[in-house]
Amino acid sequence: MSIFTVTLLDDDRCHIKHELAGSEIETDLPPEYGGGGRAFSSTDLVSAALGTCTITSISKILEREGYDPRQLRIEVTKELSHNPKMIKAIKLMITHPNAFNEQLLKKLDKATKSCPVKRSLHDDVTIEITFHVGYPGDQ
Repeated sequence: MSIFTVTLLDDDRCHIKHELAGSEIETDLPPEYGGGGRAFSSTDLVSAALGTCTITSISKILEREGYDPRQLRIEVTKELSHNPKMIKAIKLMITHPNAFNEQLLKKLDKATKSCPVKRSLHDDVTIEITFHVGYPGDQ
């Protein structure tokens, strides 16, 4: 179990403290909802959580297969809807400079589906995960 303390700094910004780890972050309303966009928004954190959960879900597989998981990159794109106010879609583009065979891509795809954050998101949120591998110049 994790415990966080959330306090309001002003009308748009919050401070979050992870009580066990002691780490702290601030959030701000996104510009789409009238905020300043000066920090991660709450919906950014949900989308980023999907990215971090996904990368950790696939990193051990890559390591076992002889690939350097530290070369993984995930570009996270979030789309909001206005009515109702919610995350409409999250897109993850997973890149790695090495090419992966079809069997490995299937293992990785299966692992992305086991991410607890993905399992926690409502079916109304469209999640698109793509792999862009074997392009060393992109890193």
